[in-house]
Amino acid sequence: MAAVQVSQSNLPPVSIEQAFLETYFHAISQFAYDKAKEFAVSKEKDRDSRKTNYGTTWTSLLNSLSHLAMAEKMYASLGYLGQKKWFSGRETLRSSYSSLLTELRKIEDTGRQAVGGTAPSLEKLLAHLCGQLSTFVAARLETMDFYETLCSMGSIRVIGYSEVATNLAAIIQRHSKSFHHPILTPLKTSFSDELSILYHLLQAQADMAVWCFLPALLHLHEAHSKLNSWGAIVQMAKEQSQKKGFELFGSTSTKVPQVPPLHQWLLSFKAALVSKFSLYFYETLSRQSSPPEMKNLLAKTSCDYMAKFATFLRKSDATNLSIVLDTRGLEETYKGHGYHHPAAKLEPPKGLDSYPAIVSIPGERPQHHWPNLIMIMNNNAAELNTMERIVYFYDKAFQSTYFMLRIEPKMTLVVIFETKRAEKDSYVNTFLTEIGSQLKNNKLLLNLKPGSK
Repeated sequence: MAAVQVSQSNLPPVSIEQAFLETYFHAISQFAYDKAKEFAVSKEKDRDSRKTNYGTTWTSLLNSLSHLAMAEKMYASLGYLGQKKWFSGRETLRSSYSSLLTELRKIEDTGRQAVGGTAPSLEKLLAHLCGQLSTFVAARLETMDFYETLCSMGSIRVIGYSEVATNLAAIIQRHSKSFHHPILTPLKTSFSDELSILYHLLQAQADMAVWCFLPALLHLHEAHSKLNSWGAIVQMAKEQSQKKGFELFGSTSTKVPQVPPLHQWLLSFKAALVSKFSLYFYETLSRQSSPPEMKNLLAKTSCDYMAKFATFLRKSDATNLSIVLDTRGLEETYKGHGYHHPAAKLEPPKGLDSYPAIVSIPGERPQHHWPNLIMIMNNNAAELNTMERIVYFYDKAFQSTYFMLRIEPKMTLVVIFETKRAEKDSYVNTFLTEIGSQLKNNKLLLNLKPGSK
């Protein structure tokens, strides 16, 4: 049977309004917020010159789309996180979205009841789109709340990343089937990608905190892939602009969309987690490459913890630096470094083996110090569990000094000196505090707020 070919002329024509809407939402998905607003404003002017051809639904929608473009620009800039509740010089983003939500619902009702003006089929389409856009705006208000909560968590000692990831997963699930009209596909894709990236990063952090190699690796890979795809949108727009100017809906401009602060923050979060992953699973990763290659790879990370640790040991004359994992109560039985088949059955470690060193520099953990070290940890559990107090202990019999800081609920950073050191040693205490804060990503969460240092 001969193949049936469909010519372009047989395809149903796309209305000017539909073509505009598709281009507008494409611009929004490319971070071209200013251009999207320009499209809406220019279309309003076009409407003013031909009033009899358009109904009130289209008129009102154009005005709302102009406001939506600016709201999305501020959302992506994270500027709303820096606004004070008493700030009244201009409308806050929350009130902008709330006003948009009210307006879109009014337009939806008007469109469903419209008679005359634009063609009934277009009125019906616009009413349907406004209904879905109102769902999108409601979702934005939810994600704003989420980012505000995430930012505030940067100032607390114990961050429950697993619970945070679960809360975000609920938001994703709640809107998984929302604003699904084909015209809104770019908007839907951008929204889904943003939350998916953040979810995978939060879950990777939660998995690393309990030393789960493969789940953390897979979540990092997913976040990395989606970030690359998202960033490629702007890169493609830049390349197009270098050839012929940035062109959308017949308008050419040399003004190219830039990667917004939200995307840049997600990149920073991923980079911080890659550095952390490289530390926690250094032994496993180092088996896959030569020492020079591994050193070179770590040097390219945003924070080379191994190099920092080596410098600290050299300058402080410390005997050993270790990260001790408390395997008791972990959901997954501790199986040691590297990948292990999920079906492999192993007995949980007992005694001192319940506290392995997932990182030990230089060389293997100092076995003769381990009984003493674990006893000190257990005797000072309450202090360590504050996640901010550094525990100091000098053992006269061993002529050794121990400094400890809990960096995860199940992990403790330990520095051992085989000499007596002062409890208030500023170099040691500053080092432990800074490393602990970096690994918990407190500052990174606070940096969601523009201008934070």
